[in-house]
Amino acid sequence: MFNCPHCEKPGISPLRKAIMSPGLQATCKSCKGLSGMRYTSWLIAMLPGSALMIAALFVESDSIEWALNIIGIILMIVIPWLFAPLHME
Repeated sequence: MFNCPHCEKPGISPLRKAIMSPGLQATCKSCKGLSGMRYTSWLIAMLPGSALMIAALFVESDSIEWALNIIGIILMIVIPWLFAPLHME
């Protein structure tokens, strides 16, 4: 569980944070406060995965193209999940 920025208690599930974006908020299970992600931190976290997926467009090999796309999608989920901070809404 991730700590809520309102009450500092673990109240946001890992799955909820994994699918969170600037327009999609999470409700804390402890205090019912709304938490979100700032657009700039979310966008910066999306850049590595997006760069890999764009690079996949210019690769000749199908297996390398698939690998770059899969790694890009994984990075687009994992990096915001681990590094993008939550803030109060």
